[in-house]
Amino acid sequence: MSDRTIPRRKVIALLSTIGIGGWLGYAPGRSNAASLAASTSLGSTVRANVGVRLDRDKPGVTLTSRFVGLSYEKDKLGQPMFTADNGALLRLCRLLGPGVLRIGANAVDRCVWLGAIPGLMPIQPAMVDALAAFAKQTGWQVIYGINLANNTTALAAAEAAYAARVLGDQLLAFEIGNEPDLYAHNGYRPMSWRYDDFLSEWRAMAEAITAAAPSARLAGPAAASFATEFALPFARDAAAQISLVTQHYYRADGRDPGSTLDLLLRDDPALAGELRHISQAVRDNNRPLGWRMAECNSFFNGGAPHISNAYGTALWVIDFMFQCALNGCNGVNLHGGGHGPGYTPIADDNGGVVEVRPVYDGLLLFALGAQGTSVRGVIEGSPHLRVNAYGTLREDGGVNVVMINKEAETAVDAQLTLGQSASTLESFWLTGAALAATSGQTLNNAIVSADGSWSPHNQTMVPITAQTTLIHMPPASAVLLRSRS
Repeated sequence: MSDRTIPRRKVIALLSTIGIGGWLGYAPGRSNAASLAASTSLGSTVRANVGVRLDRDKPGVTLTSRFVGLSYEKDKLGQPMFTADNGALLRLCRLLGPGVLRIGANAVDRCVWLGAIPGLMPIQPAMVDALAAFAKQTGWQVIYGINLANNTTALAAAEAAYAARVLGDQLLAFEIGNEPDLYAHNGYRPMSWRYDDFLSEWRAMAEAITAAAPSARLAGPAAASFATEFALPFARDAAAQISLVTQHYYRADGRDPGSTLDLLLRDDPALAGELRHISQAVRDNNRPLGWRMAECNSFFNGGAPHISNAYGTALWVIDFMFQCALNGCNGVNLHGGGHGPGYTPIADDNGGVVEVRPVYDGLLLFALGAQGTSVRGVIEGSPHLRVNAYGTLREDGGVNVVMINKEAETAVDAQLTLGQSASTLESFWLTGAALAATSGQTLNNAIVSADGSWSPHNQTMVPITAQTTLIHMPPASAVLLRSRS
């Protein structure tokens, strides 16, 4: 928290067109600089000043809505969830998309085509038909997982042939198995089982799938950790067979008492380096689809209860996704499912949507701004604040800026230098009652409802003078600003 404060500025009270009690203020000494607040209860709040500019010299990947993705356990196919008549889920995916839906995770190795192996959940053609209809309705692509741990090459080939035919262009890739680096730990393989054993099994399965569905692309290894024994050598050794490298990430164990919201909102010091290592391996082996963080969320083991479903996760996920993009990752799939007090962007009961969780709102704000080349924001002043900024350079010549204030009690006056000409900025505000609140978050003063509806108020237009404006950020808030000519 900053120890710097600034005098209360003279403000002109206006009725905010986005309905969030906004103020449009003019800062002394800053000609025509606009200060947009998302709260009126700031009289006792600590205030701090920062400068924000975009570093355009070190771009990340190009963002589209496909960067955004969701991940689910494969046994969700047995529920009336991914169907063409699940209106709420369809609408929620359309708000984000068209994105990428990954079906797999731990349950993939407990499912088998047509129930041909006793004790495993049967995957029936009708389930794949329903998934394909859902994908076509939303425009989403699918990463489709196939059992590696408890399967035969013949069954894998038969399932792949059917899924490839039914999904058609909506199939992004087949992913074989899930977290093979944990197979020995999970009892699927002996403790002596290593990467070379995995690669041999994977290649046999991949050859059978490719023979049955020649036009389909393959992804992998879906490793749980960033250990060099799996993801990095796999990008090299399977380069002739895979189009997409997939990796998983969780900040820590949800069962660990140390897995707090405070930990989540702190920068992960190892993350950037780990991202860059995989990105370099993918570049070295020239994989056409790059790589995706195909399963991730706050804390593994289902999340930390009443922390992984808190409003702070909405701010975390925006930060996390931009970090991925700036370090070479081509997409992120947030894992979820069910309605417990842990993580899931969309809470469901047997496939029916019951609640939109805060992390979904963070995904939505990110998706609204994912329209060009990602660039890093540079924060100047108050270095200990949990404040970050990012940008996207749009193909139409415009620019989007996302700023995040993860401070619980400190409001921030950010002097934004846009770095290019624009007359106004269109704003989208994400706000919540508190970082630990588990409901009540709004995007432009409108709740994203469980029925998939979202009716945001008109965006406030923030004026720009000499490429500069002042944006007032309340505690625990994020804003997307899109330039207008």
